Amino acid sequence: MQKMHKHLCLLLIMAIMAGTAGCSRPGQQPPDDQVKLKVIIAGSLLVPFQSLEKEFERQNPGIDVQLEGHGSVQVIRAVTELGDIADITAVADAQLIPLMMYSNAMPDGDQAYADWTIRFSTNRLGIAYKDESAYAAEINADNWHEIMSRPDVTIGLADPRIDAMGYRTLMAIQLAEDYYQDDTIFERTIGSALDPTMKISTEGDVDTINVPEVVKTTQPRVKLRSYSIQLMALLESGDLDYSFEYESVAKQRGLKFLALPVGIDLSSPDFEPQYQQVEVNLDFRRFASVVPNFQGTRIVYGLTIPNNALHPQESARFIEFILSTDGQGIFDQSYQPLLSSPLCDNPQALPETLQTWF
Repeated sequence: MQKMHKHLCLLLIMAIMAGTAGCSRPGQQPPDDQVKLKVIIAGSLLVPFQSLEKEFERQNPGIDVQLEGHGSVQVIRAVTELGDIADITAVADAQLIPLMMYSNAMPDGDQAYADWTIRFSTNRLGIAYKDESAYAAEINADNWHEIMSRPDVTIGLADPRIDAMGYRTLMAIQLAEDYYQDDTIFERTIGSALDPTMKISTEGDVDTINVPEVVKTTQPRVKLRSYSIQLMALLESGDLDYSFEYESVAKQRGLKFLALPVGIDLSSPDFEPQYQQVEVNLDFRRFASVVPNFQGTRIVYGLTIPNNALHPQESARFIEFILSTDGQGIFDQSYQPLLSSPLCDNPQALPETLQTWF
């Protein structure tokens, strides 16, 4: 009888444990039931989006936001050429979405990969460095191009074929020639260290920087990497003295930031006509979906929900959170400036829940 009593107790305990294992806390779903929201973003957005992910998941426990960072050109290529299914794409150059997604049809029909872009954030281009960087005590907004031309100074260049920071760096250096009235700046800072040298042609008021199919550095003072975030790691380790970077990224990483004149830093809508006097052209069509011409514009970030997204409703909810007061606070804490009001080029195509924002 005693053995039977012990046996019944054991069965009862096992039943309680099994029941407990099958339950979740109120408001939570088991991990297997979570919606996996794949968000592919520009590397410069990683810090604010990691904070957005954490808070959004706290408020929406049924959604697991999965972030993936690349250079902005590569973000869109992942969807349009490499077959990744993204729920949201967000890039550092809003013009890339219409350039690369509106005109490219998905394999299973005539529908484009996207048909709207929300422009939501901006930034400023400048020079990131450390106290230990060569000539750090001397560099300023007037002499940076002279210091970055010295043979004992190492500078970083993001690949302009892959990363918006790469082609924006070329634009800023070319704009500097007009600003400082010195037509040797481009050649002295990076041109002489590249093989083949990037040719610059002028038609009317527009200077076009032509990027060859293969870009190689011939001098150790210039280090080329696919993404600007990789250059920040070299800067932090002391393997690099200076690199062009967004102000938000430099501040997030505790680096010093040299602000450039507004006519160069691609930050102001008032200087848009001046920025448009330079463009970067890829002398080849390496990627099928990449239109090989990037216009000089004010820095504006853009995002969209691709038309083949698996979870468009949850994606719209995440974008609503980005635009909300909570989202704005997270961007502020990350030194990532938002536009005073978000803009959309085709608001009637937005999900209904997002249309009320525009």
